[in-house]
Amino acid sequence: MLNIKEILLSLLFIIFFAERACPAQEIKVVFAISPMASPVSTLSSYGDFFKYLSKKTGIKIIPKQRRKYAEINSLLKSGDAQFAVTCTGAFLDGRNEFGLELLAVPVINGKTSYNSLVIVNEKSSIENFSQLRGKVFAFTDPLSFTGRLYPLYVLHQMGVIPVEFFHKSFYTSSHEKSIESVAYGLAEGAAVDSLIFYDMERMEHPAVTMVRIIKVSPPYGIPPIVVSPLVKKPTKQIILTALLEMTSDPEGKEILKKLEIDKYILPDPAIYDNAAQLRKAILLQ
Repeated sequence: MLNIKEILLSLLFIIFFAERACPAQEIKVVFAISPMASPVSTLSSYGDFFKYLSKKTGIKIIPKQRRKYAEINSLLKSGDAQFAVTCTGAFLDGRNEFGLELLAVPVINGKTSYNSLVIVNEKSSIENFSQLRGKVFAFTDPLSFTGRLYPLYVLHQMGVIPVEFFHKSFYTSSHEKSIESVAYGLAEGAAVDSLIFYDMERMEHPAVTMVRIIKVSPPYGIPPIVVSPLVKKPTKQIILTALLEMTSDPEGKEILKKLEIDKYILPDPAIYDNAAQLRKAILLQ
């Protein structure tokens, strides 16, 4: 019959090998990326960003990219993605549909706002939006604020709808492709994200030199980092803290510099109020 000492040794033996067979489960989160730029340039820009967050938080960050903003929102709604870099229009749509939450807001060139730029080919004689009547127009994505909702609002103010105004319209899935569509003659006009446009200009992308801006929207709340309402508060706080502290960390600061971001700050929902009002006016027409 086993004595107490032998029983204790047996229990310790079992616990030791059970722990080796079943190590602590690694925390993983999916960070979705919306198609603000082309798929290649987006992954290239954010690769180091995700590696940094993983290292600083101890959470394995799994990037996941989709072509459409609606697909990103679907992942966030179901919990198949926990966080996302998204656009203002997709955030507003998700907030209205399933309670999508703001996590952090980037500051770029000292601002938390951006604009929609309506562009035409550099050689075009078009000088204002009304002259796009009967032309081919490129939208970015059905949920894109700068790439679709803003030009729809301009048409709404003119008292017309796209099928009556444009000869033809199509979606490009990225602002970069919208700019290229106008530059290379696939479309006669497009509306694009000012952040993407000026970043391409800085990178000396040839397509930018082949287009011309004819209209600039008022400033609207900048594209945020969002979090699914299904994510638990401790996980949100860990990721948020890492984002807010990037600017005080040399490695984080270097990554922000590559992304052309000054820093991340706590979100002020009020900066999205005018965009939400514009979206509501479009949906009610």
